[in-house]
Amino acid sequence: MGTNSIKLALFSTKKKLKKSKTLIKYDYLEEDVVSDIREVNETHIVTALKTLLAEVPYRRAKINVGLSTDFQNIFFLQLPQIASHELKQALFWELAPLLSGPVDNYEYDFSLLPQSEKKKINVLLAVVKKTRIEWLQKVFKSLTGSLNLLETTTLPTVDLFNHSHPKMEETVGIIHLGGSNSHYTILDHTHYPEFLYLPFGGNVINTIIAKTADIPVKEVEYLRRGLLEKSSNGVQLHTLYMENKKIENKLKDLTMTIKKQNFRHFYNTGQKVEKLYVTGGLLNDTFIHSFFKHSEKIMEIPAELWDPIKIYYPDFDINPSNAYQFSTAIGLALR
Repeated sequence: MGTNSIKLALFSTKKKLKKSKTLIKYDYLEEDVVSDIREVNETHIVTALKTLLAEVPYRRAKINVGLSTDFQNIFFLQLPQIASHELKQALFWELAPLLSGPVDNYEYDFSLLPQSEKKKINVLLAVVKKTRIEWLQKVFKSLTGSLNLLETTTLPTVDLFNHSHPKMEETVGIIHLGGSNSHYTILDHTHYPEFLYLPFGGNVINTIIAKTADIPVKEVEYLRRGLLEKSSNGVQLHTLYMENKKIENKLKDLTMTIKKQNFRHFYNTGQKVEKLYVTGGLLNDTFIHSFFKHSEKIMEIPAELWDPIKIYYPDFDINPSNAYQFSTAIGLALR
């Protein structure tokens, strides 16, 4: 569940539904339910959820939900080997010193990473305040029998990456580019993973361009999606980008932040980040796509534009409106 749209990935393990794989999206702007993404409220979200869940082939499906977040709320823990049925209770006690409030005020979910040390288990743990999700739980109560709620894009995306690259031995960075924010993760099989929240996304770009060019935010979004050739004042998107110093500075800040994080990791561990894997809906923007495609010149590190649709949904018709957007949803579906 992102700020601009909700994506649903269906993946069935039952024999009679083995071929049942679906990717669908409810985009608030495309559905014309809002003119500004900042107008999205609970009514719009509930309508979107009901529309998407109507596509689930049977009512009591297990649903995993990931919510976008504007802060970093994921932790890495390394614990002694423990029975699987005791793990969640053990994590409850491990959480207490990590949180600003009583642990009873939070919901949490976790994912196991590949083992790096003997007799140790590696755990990614995501937390969310109960007050943020209580209304969602009420909505889902009548729609599904089993519900896991996460407030992060990082955990399911990293989980999916480990699933996709089980023999990865080099140190890599994963960038997930979203609507309101983005996240950066360094995966190093010899050390702990590192996580970084990035205040950069499609809505940030929209706001900057709209204010500079004095055009509506929705118009900028449609320009970036390729649905309009020119703005209402006759300017092409390329010009709006290239003549905007604030966008240039935002991209410089993003580049320097990632470089600093990579250097810090090298300084602390001796392991160099060898490659970036970039995913997320913002890659559908041709300018951002080109920026990361040439990252070896700009960021001094090669990047691969990673779209797991091609691996797990090979028959899905990929077009500019859905490419790169489903990494979190697919990661949740395969859990």
